[in-house]
Amino acid sequence: MRAIDGFSRACGVVAACLIVLLITLMMYDVVMRYVFDSPTLWGYDVNTFLMGSAFILSIAYALATDSHVRVDLLHGPARPWLRTWVDLIGFTVLLLPISAWIASGLWNYWLEAWRSGETSGSSAWNPVIWPFRLILFLGFLAFTLQILAEIIKCLGAIRRGVAMTAMRAGHDPA
Repeated sequence: MRAIDGFSRACGVVAACLIVLLITLMMYDVVMRYVFDSPTLWGYDVNTFLMGSAFILSIAYALATDSHVRVDLLHGPARPWLRTWVDLIGFTVLLLPISAWIASGLWNYWLEAWRSGETSGSSAWNPVIWPFRLILFLGFLAFTLQILAEIIKCLGAIRRGVAMTAMRAGHDPA
């Protein structure tokens, strides 16, 4: 679980660095376009790929750090021990199958682009698309692994009779 948490956090660091790079390249592209009247050929595709990569890589990080959006209908008003059960059921019944299915589909999506040499078709630069699709797959793979880690954490909390909120706050009596 620590390795998965560490990997998810590393994905978050990479995502943050990609955002800094995205901002820098967007500023460069704007200056080139409006100050020097010389827009870049690669700006649109690179900025799209960077934003998509940063977003997809940050999903596992958000789950690992418990900074994701929740539906508070069941989770918010519940007692801490019930929240752990809600998390376990949600992760196991809903998120894990969907995330695994999407990751599997993204693997095939990447493989098809890699084998065919598919290009973006959205700009004059027209780069191959497989590197971006590989990042999409890796981001969902990290998310799927993080869901598995969260399931294991919930099971451990239930086994020890501790709420996940207490574990996250560092108050695990075990």
